[in-house]
Amino acid sequence: MDYLKILRPKDAQQLSLNREAQKKVQGTTREIDFKPVVKLHIPFTYCMWLLSELDDDGMAFGLCQIHVAELGYVWLPELLDIDVKGVKVFQDLAFVPKMTLKEYVDAARRNGGLLLP
Repeated sequence: MDYLKILRPKDAQQLSLNREAQKKVQGTTREIDFKPVVKLHIPFTYCMWLLSELDDDGMAFGLCQIHVAELGYVWLPELLDIDVKGVKVFQDLAFVPKMTLKEYVDAARRNGGLLLP
């Protein structure tokens, strides 16, 4: 579980709690549109992940932006391997979510597919 190194423990716990709540309603009209719990990013790039859920295997759900912003899954152990000229993925500890994930996706669509860092 090395991937937990990039998350504060309280945030990892909330991501897991969100996943458990979502599992109960997933695939129904009662699916939950969470606000993201964490923002992971690579400084000086458009690469970012606004995550709202995390399972026990390190698979997280949220808005993932490499080239364009889209809702989907990312495997956190894979993010540990990313290195852009010595800069790694890390958690933005100052991030405070202002919208739900779907609202962030809508904002990105209005901006040509990108959320600005």
